[in-house]
Formats: sequence, structure tokens, C-alpha cells
Amino acid sequence: MKITIIGAGNAGSACAFMAAEAGHKVRLLKTSNRITHDEHFEAMVSNKGIYCVNNTNNGHFTDSAVDAEKTFQPLEMITRDPKEAIEGADVVMIFIQTTYHQALAERIATYFQDDQLVMLVPGYAGSVFYHQFCDNNPIFAEGESTPNDARIVSPGTVKVLFKNVRNSLSFFPASRTTEGMAIASRLFPAYNIEMNNVRKHIFESALHNPNIIVHTVGMYVMYPMLEYCAKHHPDEVPYMYRDALSTDMAWLMIEKLDAEKMAVLNALGCEKIPYLDACLFRNEEDLTQNPRDVFESYKLSSPPGPYSFDNRYITEDVPMGLVLLASLGDKLNIAMPECHRLIEMCGGILKRDFYKEGRTLTSLGLGALSTEDLLSFVNDGIVPIKN
Repeated sequence: MKITIIGAGNAGSACAFMAAEAGHKVRLLKTSNRITHDEHFEAMVSNKGIYCVNNTNNGHFTDSAVDAEKTFQPLEMITRDPKEAIEGADVVMIFIQTTYHQALAERIATYFQDDQLVMLVPGYAGSVFYHQFCDNNPIFAEGESTPNDARIVSPGTVKVLFKNVRNSLSFFPASRTTEGMAIASRLFPAYNIEMNNVRKHIFESALHNPNIIVHTVGMYVMYPMLEYCAKHHPDEVPYMYRDALSTDMAWLMIEKLDAEKMAVLNALGCEKIPYLDACLFRNEEDLTQNPRDVFESYKLSSPPGPYSFDNRYITEDVPMGLVLLASLGDKLNIAMPECHRLIEMCGGILKRDFYKEGRTLTSLGLGALSTEDLLSFVNDGIVPIKN
């Protein structure tokens, strides 16, 4: 297939390499300029492709300090021109921070074509913006997490640390799920899942984004650790997964927040899948394992940091994830005390109003819809007209 990857950061670079390695014809589009990863992008342009250290060749996550051999994959196109990158592609995969979805939709949605699969990874219901600015009829899809965890290690080179065994998807409108899965299942093995594991609609995918739980709680609990190290041990940095997520406080918060999330899922007609069970499904072939034990084993290979509380784990996942969750809870008349408390505390630390910045049903243009009409919209892509 012809695949356009939008986003030349960690996830986009890794997926571009792995798609090319799988035999797809890959185009890479960078939409930002002089913000981040410009040197990396120019190196790929010069090399006409991308180098990768894939530490998952012998398993789905790296547990060794010894890196795999660096290999190279040529790419069909590496460009900053959205028109030439998108037109004629079978699949467009968007790997950008969800905070930029609305602005990017205004720039590129006009180039989407009928029956093209446009996948947002992750989505947080951002496909609604692209739908609003699109004149044609593509199939939108939203992922819950990236197919792999990767880091750019030098200009032109990305290292893959982890890859998912499975990735659930949703489609917008949901009525095109069967069409969308016929295309998505050919992208990566992780997307070749049974239809009963495909999400009902984009809000279900949004709430199963693991970062809505693990990043927000993990960083909040890590905040005093970061402050302490900055003042007393400036050469050290705590590990969010190893340190913050080993505390009883973190897991108490996770349990409360996860319960609120599952109450919203239930009210939306979706299965109440706990956070840890969803992680086990993504990450392990053997689903009989204890999900908490599996999570604990991953912490041993996690990287240090993040180094600052002012990080996308907060500045993206609180306004795009938690605020969306709170907005859905408010619509459904579900009490969300843990969710609201975390939004307010994180905003207070950074002196930012995440409610004002955040993604809500109103910011998506759906605030006036009843619950019934909201579900009709995500299923059919059309706002019902009342007589």
C-alpha cells in the first residue's frame, strides 16, 4: 500500500521505517517548521530514508543494554508539501500531538480523498476536526496508542524500544468500521485484530488511551520527586514508571480515576474494561497473566524522566484527555471528582487553565447535542436534524 506518515517525531519516524520494512511505499510529511526535529528531518531528506535500531526484533520490548544492529530503509518521499504527500495515498497516518489537530485539520483536510483511510494515532476524538474541514469522504480511524515506543537517538536515526502486540482501533463514522478494518489490518500485525475487539466509536478509543491514566497520575505523583531532585540532587532524575508508579498513592488515584472512566464508558454503551486489562490486551500474547504483574515487569526497562512537569504528559494528556473525559461525564451527569481534582491540581502547578485550553464536546462543536444525538453523530457522521 501507499502510506503517508504525517509527523517526523519519534512515533512517526519509527512507523515510517517499519512500514517501509514491511514492504509498503512510504511518504513522510513534516508539517511543523523550526519547532522540533528539524535536524532529524533534514538528515532523512539527505539520506533519502531513515536508519533504525530496532530493539524489538527478538521480542516486543527491549530488556537488554545491547542495541540491535542499525539498518536503513529508503522512503518514497520525504517532504513538507501536504498536497503531494497525501494525494494518491491509500492510508494517511497522523502522528502529531493532539493539541495541534484542529490547526492541522484546517491546513490539510482538503487534500483527503474518498475512501482514503485517515488514521489519528492517538486521536482523543480529533477526527471530528478533520471531518469538519474535509470536502470528500475518507474513512477516519483513531488509535489508542502508537504501535511502538521509540526515540530519535541522532539525526536520521530512530530507536524502537517497544512494540504493541495488538492495537484496538475505532472508526468515524462507526458505520464504516468494516471498510476501515479491511484496510487497517494490512498495515501492521498489531492492527490485525478480531472485529469484536474493535472499539464501538471514537469516544471509546479516546477513553482507552492509556496516557489519560498513566501519564497524568504518574506525573502528578512524580512532581514532588522532581522538585526534591532539582533542589538537592540536580544530577539525578526520578523515573516516572519505576518510582512514581510504585507508590500506593499513585495506584489509589489510578483506581479512582479508572472507575470514573469506566462509568462514562458504560453510559456510552461500551464495555467497562479496566486500565490494566486494556494494557495487557495491547502488550501481551498471553492474556491469562496477571495484568498488574505484567505492568510491573515493564517498569524495569522504562527510561528515566520526564525531566520536567511542564511536559506533554501533562500539557497534552490533561487538556486533551482528562478534560474530554470530564466533558463527557458532565454530559452524562456522572460525578467525576478525581478527574476534576487532577485537572485543577495540574493546572494550578503550571498556572494554566486546562479547562479553557482543553478538548471538550463544545470545542468539538458537539456541545449542544443530546446524548442520543451525540451517539448518532459518531455512528453516522451526520448531526441529526430535528423536525
